[in-house]
Amino acid sequence: MESVIAGALAGGAPEPTWVAVDDGSARWVAMAAERPAVERAGAVVAAATEESLVAAQKLGIGGAMWMPPAYLGALDAFEAAGSMPRPVRDFDPVVVELLEPGTPIQVVTVSELGFWRVQLGDRVLVDLLAGLASALEAPAAILPWPALVAPVETSAEIDEAWSALVSDLLVGRPALSVASLAAEPGERGGLEAVYRCLVTGIPAAIDADEPRLEPVHELPSGHLVGWWSHGENPRSIAEGSWCATPVRVEGSRCLWGGRGSGESFRIEEVLTVNDVEGAGEAAALRIPGWAAQNLRPGSPAGLLARRLADAASNLGVPLWIPNVDREALTEVLRLPGTIWVDGPAVPR
Repeated sequence: MESVIAGALAGGAPEPTWVAVDDGSARWVAMAAERPAVERAGAVVAAATEESLVAAQKLGIGGAMWMPPAYLGALDAFEAAGSMPRPVRDFDPVVVELLEPGTPIQVVTVSELGFWRVQLGDRVLVDLLAGLASALEAPAAILPWPALVAPVETSAEIDEAWSALVSDLLVGRPALSVASLAAEPGERGGLEAVYRCLVTGIPAAIDADEPRLEPVHELPSGHLVGWWSHGENPRSIAEGSWCATPVRVEGSRCLWGGRGSGESFRIEEVLTVNDVEGAGEAAALRIPGWAAQNLRPGSPAGLLARRLADAASNLGVPLWIPNVDREALTEVLRLPGTIWVDGPAVPR
């Protein structure tokens, strides 16, 4: 391992913050979880299993290579870690406790949070809420729900800022749920009130437009094969096409149902080769959106996509990879079998 790392650095690769080695136990996960998020983004894991790649993706680790380590794998992993976006600045929850009692505050989270956590992942949702906080230009806190708390008079300001923020978002447009509270006195009173509000549920959604139809294209041909939407959409689908919608969320994955040409079918989300082999009669397989983020050569998502594409190709079923951006497209085009994609790189 030391010689591989030294060779990659000598070859001009950026130095990672650290390299974790998967030794078959969970010790590397515990070690990585103790490190700050900004360190994990620049780190690399030498993985022995797909489960380790899934853990690395959840932890926000930027690079990955297979065990036993190899020079080219280390080069890709170090490059991926060097280009991994770093987490946004913190919005400390203590802000809620520093507000004057009675100050109007808005508690903001994403509607249909379970689905959007699977589709985009917590890191993307936090980044979006942080962008919203910056746009509001108010002292704000971001809680690990994720949720935003800001001393804003009405939800109208939030609605306007959110619409501007997600206007060019091509992976669907999450709506927001907003509740109005007043800051409470006491050392923990404000945060307790906010969490009570979140736990009991926020019913009011703003910017809840009709669910959009997002195109799904097949590679390498680039042909439009279908659409997806996070809710029922009344727009008609062209003959020979289909539309998939989430049926239910199960942990970190979602079950999808598709309709087209008078038939219905099932799409299973998969994270490991064992999931692929256990998918049964699914018409297609799909990588959860959060697990496909930052898909690059040498990233956890990149290595995972390669394994899943090989397994799906062996079964003769399409693999659907969501949230594909332009940087990911080159890597996705190298994958075997029938690949479906959606995301910013897909023409609308």
